[in-house]
Amino acid sequence: MNNISVNEKVAREYFGEIELEFRDPKTQEIIETRRENNIVKIFAKETMSHSVIHNKIWDPQGGTGGGAWVENDSYDDFKIKYMLLGASFDENGVPLDANDERYYQRDEVTGLYKPIQLMPGADYDGGLINAIPIDEQNNRPLKKIENIYWEPTYQPAGTPLLQPDVRAINNVLVVETTLTEDEYNGFGLVESDHFTITEVALSAGIELSSVTECDVDPRDLFLEGPYAANASGGDVISLVNAADADKLVKGDQIKLLPDGTGSEEEQVSPYYLILDKQDSGSDITLDRTPMEGSSAIAGDVNVWKDTLRIFSHRILSTPAKKSSSFQITIRWRIYFT
Repeated sequence: MNNISVNEKVAREYFGEIELEFRDPKTQEIIETRRENNIVKIFAKETMSHSVIHNKIWDPQGGTGGGAWVENDSYDDFKIKYMLLGASFDENGVPLDANDERYYQRDEVTGLYKPIQLMPGADYDGGLINAIPIDEQNNRPLKKIENIYWEPTYQPAGTPLLQPDVRAINNVLVVETTLTEDEYNGFGLVESDHFTITEVALSAGIELSSVTECDVDPRDLFLEGPYAANASGGDVISLVNAADADKLVKGDQIKLLPDGTGSEEEQVSPYYLILDKQDSGSDITLDRTPMEGSSAIAGDVNVWKDTLRIFSHRILSTPAKKSSSFQITIRWRIYFT
């Protein structure tokens, strides 16, 4: 039986492509370019479904009463804004390269290290495996999407095989950001120190300009709250303050910690999905009962709304070493039909 490759089974429109372009920061000469395919059909659908919505809506009573366009930010948190990065390093900040078993497994036949397979679900609480800590004071900021544009492909303008003329269709979405020579260069003080970048994720979330905290996990920056609540010992919690009733809605993901006593480590995962909540109501039904070990959580808790949404997550086939010797432009291409 012949092996069938993924490319033969899945049409091109289901694919994305991640590109890493290494440049000399002084001459801007391209040193190396790497490209890897990535299936991003779900991400493409999410992008289109939310981004085609105009940032304004028509208010028939707006303006002087005759109607006007007014701001509509209902879906702004769903639009891609960031390219989050994770790296392979130990508790001392030492790069581990492909020897990091969190990312790579050794093929016993070939002896080569291959990326682990990312499975659907919340294996990492919906975040990265080992996110690079945020520390803007040392030029390691949260990376924003710095450029968005479209590239064309060429398709027959007339009947295929009968007319030779073709037309360009702008159906390849490109988002990119650049890691400059002074960003992501390791935890040490020597210029040759480097990070071994192993994972890249396209994500959406609340709009952040500057991050003033040090050594922060990127996903913690996207939490809104805390909102005081009371846990019943079951899958229902109740918001304490009426003013918070409209802050959370059905479908939101929240982070929950017991007030003053609990820790994330005592829960299988501190993140929960809101299955049901009435508008302006205080009672929230979660996807499961909050537990610390074998005990249900009851009493005062704090909850945060999690606005981070990772649309596509990729472990690089070959780790990218980033030092002050070069800059890296990361491009993510999404192919539409």
